Amino acid sequence: MQYGEFNTNQAIGVRLCRNVSLDEKYYVKGHALTAEDIDILKKYNINKVFGVVFEEGDIDYRTALTQVAAKICGEGLGYFVDDDGLCKVVAIFDGIYIADENRLDKFNGFNEHFILNTISPYTVVKSGDIIAELEVTPTLLHEDEINDMLFRLSGNVCLMKIGTIKERQVSLVYTNLIRDESENMDFTSVVMKLVTNFEGMGLKFAHEINSQYEKNILAESLFDACKSGADVVFVISPLCSSGSNNVLAASLKIVSDKIFNYFYPQVGASDLLIGKKGNTTIIVLPHSYGRVDTVAIDSLIKHALFTSQLTEADFTHKRPAWLAYGSKLAANKQNKLIRSTAKSSDGAKASVGIVILAAGQGRRAGANKLMIEDKNGEPLFMHAVKAAVASDARPVFVITGYRHEEMEEWLDKYDINVLYNPSYTSGIKTSISLGLRSIPSSCDGAILLPADMPNIKAADLNKLINVFDTKVDKQICMMSNYGIKSNPVLWSKSLYDYADIVPENSQVRTIFVEHSDYIKTVEIKDKKKFFDVNYPSDVKKFAQE
Repeated sequence: MQYGEFNTNQAIGVRLCRNVSLDEKYYVKGHALTAEDIDILKKYNINKVFGVVFEEGDIDYRTALTQVAAKICGEGLGYFVDDDGLCKVVAIFDGIYIADENRLDKFNGFNEHFILNTISPYTVVKSGDIIAELEVTPTLLHEDEINDMLFRLSGNVCLMKIGTIKERQVSLVYTNLIRDESENMDFTSVVMKLVTNFEGMGLKFAHEINSQYEKNILAESLFDACKSGADVVFVISPLCSSGSNNVLAASLKIVSDKIFNYFYPQVGASDLLIGKKGNTTIIVLPHSYGRVDTVAIDSLIKHALFTSQLTEADFTHKRPAWLAYGSKLAANKQNKLIRSTAKSSDGAKASVGIVILAAGQGRRAGANKLMIEDKNGEPLFMHAVKAAVASDARPVFVITGYRHEEMEEWLDKYDINVLYNPSYTSGIKTSISLGLRSIPSSCDGAILLPADMPNIKAADLNKLINVFDTKVDKQICMMSNYGIKSNPVLWSKSLYDYADIVPENSQVRTIFVEHSDYIKTVEIKDKKKFFDVNYPSDVKKFAQE
């Protein structure tokens, strides 16, 4: 492409780099000038124009915007490029805007030419509301740059969607300390604020429990609240929860299957606790919730309420700035929307996530084998990551451990999910468990892919997905080379508790024998596909390929 100033007399075919408004004509960014346009410009004594000329492989910004919007927009959203050169993303039914704040923040670091601004996630929206704007700054981009951006976005489920609002039963647990009027007034102010801040989100405050501020008594009250059928339990306390051994945290430990958040860095409201007991979300509110600014706190609570699968990583990153809410798409532009499509309900193709196991130390290889570079300077583990991103598996999770900081520098360039396993020295089973716990419940199954298999490609992973039958509850799909079973392995979600990988140099493991009735194999004739890097000789071979 050729950017720059062009003499108006020689500007036929030049595409404008900005909007131009004249009394009798309005030219939008990207418009290709015609002979008639040249005459009009000269009439207004415009002797030079700033623009760009197409060359082979160039793509105009409207096409680029549409392609990226199609990748990031999920259920309940439509999009189109308006005359102002921005891609407007619009709600097509009433509901709640759902997006992961960390992924939104990451998007704007993938390519300097793409900018995405959205309203705050978990905002209640109406049909026709503009919830995001996407901009490409140049008039033209080369197709290689567009393809790179699309690839970086390919390792995950859609970035944003509109969720339907369902009624949820809420139980309030009051942890009484002195039971005086002041304490009761504080509790009342917290409840009033909860009702106001979560209005329209389907929360039905239907059950109240008074509990003593003592670990075992409070734990029993939390059990009662969960057994009452509550979808959400809010715990209201007169004292600040100071650390993981405090009464509130200790009680939550007794009751919860998992605690995801112990702390939030906000002065006066740091003591936010979030846990899960079965399908019930338990939220211990900061003791000063009724008296301080809780915009950031409420954002985390909404994330916990409307995210199908929580992880500790959801609560560790900074928050981006949000587009102001309130813009409405004009009625005469509704017919321009390109509507995103939801997942097909016919069950024809499985929804499968993938877990890349990249936490080990690789001691037998004599070095950190996963960071060994190939002849192009790319580390071993990135071969598995790129295969996963290019496959039909969504979302992609990478489990890191040993020297995770180095890995995360590479992984930060892609819209995928990175989970650090602090227990990686305890063995690969801890990484498998962490990964499968994080796979969304909407997925039919998950692939376990060791990160030391550089020859596995996207097409190989897709073969596993293609043999998976959504109508069958228990399944294990494996690759095979002349009868020898090998990784990667696709497990149906009903078997996650038993999931494992095929041990190296062996086709026997008790779990695969016990569940042999459920095993399907995909025959791969090329033995090179199963090359895994284990020993110094393997490292040398990989580095030379």
